[in-house]
Amino acid sequence: MSKSSSSSMSPYIAMCGIFSERVDFQGKSPVASPPGSPFDSTKLVNCVKQNTAFLPMDYRTAYAEPLAAALPTLCSQLRTEFDQQVGQGAPEKQVLGEITSMVDTLVGAVRDWGSPEYTQPLRRFEAVVSNLYRSFLSDEQRSKIQLPLKEVIPPLATFAATADDGPFTQPADSVLSLINVPIGVVSLPGSYRDHPLLWPALAHETGGHDVVHADPGLEAELARGARNLKGLPKGVGALWSFWMDETVADVYGLLNVGPSFAVSLGAFFSALEHSFNSKQPLGMVSNVLPVQNNSLADPHPVDLLRLYVAQGVVSKLTGLSTSRINAWQSMINDIAHDAAGGKTTIDVMDVQTRSVVQQLPLSMMANAAQQVGAYIATARLHALGGHSIQEIETWDDEDEDASNAITTALAQQQPIVGLGDDAQLLAGATMAFYKQPSSYDAVTSALNDALDDSFARDPIFGAPAPHFMLPSRRRTRATGRSYHVTMRSLAALGLQE
Repeated sequence: MSKSSSSSMSPYIAMCGIFSERVDFQGKSPVASPPGSPFDSTKLVNCVKQNTAFLPMDYRTAYAEPLAAALPTLCSQLRTEFDQQVGQGAPEKQVLGEITSMVDTLVGAVRDWGSPEYTQPLRRFEAVVSNLYRSFLSDEQRSKIQLPLKEVIPPLATFAATADDGPFTQPADSVLSLINVPIGVVSLPGSYRDHPLLWPALAHETGGHDVVHADPGLEAELARGARNLKGLPKGVGALWSFWMDETVADVYGLLNVGPSFAVSLGAFFSALEHSFNSKQPLGMVSNVLPVQNNSLADPHPVDLLRLYVAQGVVSKLTGLSTSRINAWQSMINDIAHDAAGGKTTIDVMDVQTRSVVQQLPLSMMANAAQQVGAYIATARLHALGGHSIQEIETWDDEDEDASNAITTALAQQQPIVGLGDDAQLLAGATMAFYKQPSSYDAVTSALNDALDDSFARDPIFGAPAPHFMLPSRRRTRATGRSYHVTMRSLAALGLQE
C-alpha cells in the first residue's frame, strides 16, 4: 500500500506522504555550481557576463555588473579566509562547502537566468518572491500608515546545485557587505524547482528575512519584547529572544500567505525529515532543541513549536472573522497533534553526545509559543513608528475569499489564472492539495500556469520592466556573511540517524 493511500490517514499526514513520494529532497540539481566556484574569479566573472543579458534590464546594472566588478576581490578574500580557518583546525570540507554555497548563490542569481533547465521554474519562483516581498515594502502599503517608504528591489532567486543547505536567503544587508549591492538572493535546492506546492512554507524566506531586515531595529525590538513578555516561564522569554529573527520571518510568512502557511510548514518539515530518516513516521516533526556547550546551537525555534507560534498569530488576525479564526485554530491544533506524534516534551539534546539533557513540558512550551506569536502580530513597535506589523500587511477576509475561490476552482478542475495574487494562489492551491492529496499533479499544473501569468504581469520582472532607481547603498546595518535557512539538515545539527 502506498504510504499516502490509507483511508484512515488524516489529510495532513496524507499530504506529507505525497511530498515524500514526489519530491527528491536530497536530489542534485540538473545544473552544477557555476564554473570556477568558489575561488576562480576569472571563470566566475565570465559566467556572470555571459548571462547578464538574460536578466531583467534593471538587475543588469543594479546587480550583475557590480557583482562582476566585486568578484576578484571577494574571491581573494574568501581564499584567505578558507586558508585561515583550515589552518586553525576547521574541517576543510565544511569550510569549503560554506564558501562554495555563498559564491554559488551570488553568481547563480545571474547564471540561472541563462540556464534552459530553469527557464520556467525560476520565473515562477521569482514572481512569488516579488509579490511577497512587495506586500510589506511597497510605497502603496507603507504610505497608508505614514511609514517611511522602503520601496526596494525584490530579491533575485537561484536554485542551488545541491540540497545540502536547504532553502535559505542571503538578505540584502548581507549581500551589501559582500559585493556592495543591497539586493537579497533567495536560494532553493534545484530538486524543489518543479514543486510550487512546497513554496508557501518558504514565504519564511521570500517574504520574511529580507523584509524584516529592511526596517532597522525591528528584530532587536521584538527580541527585547519577547525576553520581557509577561506570563512566560523563567528563561523561556530568553529562548524566544534568541530565536526572534527566524520567528518573525515565520510571522511575516503567515501574514503573507495566510494560515495555510502553517499547514504547508508542517508538511514540508515532516517530509524533509523523513527524507533523512525513513523510520520517522510521516506527519511528525522534530521536538528537539539542540544545544552545544550549554549554548543554543540553532537560531531556529524547535520545529514543533513553530506550529504553535502560527496558532498565536492566527488568534490575533485583525481582518479575519472570528468564525474563520476558530476554524483555522482547530485545524492547526489537529496538525500540531499529528506533528507531535504522541510526544509530550521538548527534548533538549546535546549535539555532541546525542543525549537528552533536559525535557521541557510540551504544554508549557506550546503555550509560550502561542503567546510569542500573538505578541509579534500585535505589538506596536517603535521601529514601525508605533504601528503593528499587521497594519502594513495581514491576511483578511478578502484574502480568504479569494483563496477559497481558488480552492473551489481547483476542486472542479478549472484554471486559476488571474483568480488572485501569488499569495492567494499559493494558499488556495495548498488547501486544494490538503483536501484532496491525490490531486497533487493537477493542482501543480494549474498553479504553474497561474504563476507563469503572474510573472508576465509582474511590475518588476514582467516585460516591459519599469525603470526604477537603485536605493541608496549608504546603509549601516549588515549581518556579515550569515544567511538564513528555513531548516538545516539534521546531519548539520548532528542529529541524523
